[in-house]
Amino acid sequence: METSFENCQPEAGPPRTERFREAGRMWYNPSMMYPLFFFGIGLLIGSFLNVVIFRLETEETIVSGRSRCNACRKTIAWYDNIPLLSYLVLRGKCRQCGAHISYQYPLVELATGLLFAETARVFFASGSIPAALETVFALGLIAALVVVFVFDLRYMEIPVPVLQFGVLWTVIALLAMDYVPLLTPDGFWQSHLGAGLIGGAAAFSFFWLLVYFSKETWMGWGDVWLALILGLALGWQLVLPTLTLAFGTGALVGIALIVTRKKSMQSRIPFGPFLAASVIFMLFFGTLVEGWFRT
Repeated sequence: METSFENCQPEAGPPRTERFREAGRMWYNPSMMYPLFFFGIGLLIGSFLNVVIFRLETEETIVSGRSRCNACRKTIAWYDNIPLLSYLVLRGKCRQCGAHISYQYPLVELATGLLFAETARVFFASGSIPAALETVFALGLIAALVVVFVFDLRYMEIPVPVLQFGVLWTVIALLAMDYVPLLTPDGFWQSHLGAGLIGGAAAFSFFWLLVYFSKETWMGWGDVWLALILGLALGWQLVLPTLTLAFGTGALVGIALIVTRKKSMQSRIPFGPFLAASVIFMLFFGTLVEGWFRT
């Protein structure tokens, strides 16, 4: 029996040119490209934040001077200072002396890159001017909070210059985002600045009382100023949810450390990292959490 294959040819797909256009539209989709771009920027900023963390502790200037190995003190070449990649190529060791490079360096770079990418996804999706302002504000605040998180975790202290930058940066950003609402008669109470000042005053007062009456045994003055940044950045609506998250996670981690005998009941645990992490979490998911609290 003869079989004809004349009518069994596969259907013709779109022309090659059209397929290339579709592929191009996929790769140049802003929803994909923005996070990738900001991830790369975040890696570079994360590398700089490592320098800030180290030099704040040694009280060196952060505006000049090449990066050096902490062990042999030799200058690090540019090709050994590429975020993440150089650490992997060198297998976590200095090319000159073979000393181990702290895990802090790649972790801070990777974390900053991921946080910057998420910032682009959440705030910069539309690419509008208000979105750009919110994105720039969030990026600057996140960079400061990453420094606070790592520095307090390592040295049990929150650097004052970073707190000063955080307060000033937040106030300037709120004024920039509220340039239109503040021109209306009741605009202050409906603005980011109004909500931030109320929230900042509430959080600052609460922590000030904790530090004053405990004589700095429960909290430090750095936590007080960090709480001010919390309230300014998130507004009074998210002060309670953020503090609940910070104290809750702090308590859980503290209990876990005591149970595993890595800490005792008399040990001090820095609270700054929990505050900083909670603020970052609320920047991304604050609207959702606020809805839960209202219900």
